[in-house]
Amino acid sequence: MSLTAPPAPAPRITYGAVLGSPYVARLLGGTLTGRLPNGMAPVAILLWATASGSSIAFGGLLSALYGLSSALAQPVKGRLMDRHGQSAVHLPAALLNSARLVALPLAGPYGGPGLATAIVVGGGLATPPLEAGLRALWPSVL
Repeated sequence: MSLTAPPAPAPRITYGAVLGSPYVARLLGGTLTGRLPNGMAPVAILLWATASGSSIAFGGLLSALYGLSSALAQPVKGRLMDRHGQSAVHLPAALLNSARLVALPLAGPYGGPGLATAIVVGGGLATPPLEAGLRALWPSVL
């Protein structure tokens, strides 16, 4: 039987300590603000589709395609962030995503369902990978 002392307990980390760390509030605020379109875009797409005369089923399909294309593209953008840095991926992705979402109501009446589908899928593919970027920053910030 060995007579060694038990290991010391790990230091207790509180929410206050984490939120009080430098840059944490700015990172969380920026990420939460940047992620708002992830929740609002599918609802806005559905509302736009029904307001422009399409069925609620087509609006739901467009919203689902937006979410699916966004989810499928996230691993690719994560690898791009690893290779080229976060700013090189986030800025173009945010601009492309915004441009596609702004183009939807402008191009929708002229191009029909095919163009609307292409715009929505392109917008989803261009969704910035903010969650992955924040996860990668936590170790260096804390």
